[in-house]
Amino acid sequence: MLVLEFEDLQQQKRRKAKSPWHRKEARGGEAMNQHQVAKRYQGRYTGDKEFTYSGELNKKIESVRSRNSSMKVLSDVDIKHILKNYKIKELPKDKPKTLFSGVIVYWDPIKDSYILRRTK
Repeated sequence: MLVLEFEDLQQQKRRKAKSPWHRKEARGGEAMNQHQVAKRYQGRYTGDKEFTYSGELNKKIESVRSRNSSMKVLSDVDIKHILKNYKIKELPKDKPKTLFSGVIVYWDPIKDSYILRRTK
């Protein structure tokens, strides 16, 4: 699944704007400077006020985080991303690890791969 261009990556629980300021139709047909996009659509803050753009985020993790999916099968690239960017040093096959609140990574012997799953 691809992250939509205007998906709210800040995970804020407020209503969507009926007429966002960065859209041309919201400002009229004669509007200038139409390349502006709200910061919450460009990426999200990760860690200590560090901003990560949507192209740098892992699509499977973001899909589970935003509750668009409850489970994803992880590839080797996804595992490397998790080990590099999260506080997990290793992924043992016998014990599930918590990636962040409400999401775990565990080994599924039937699928012969790691699974990312929402617990709540």
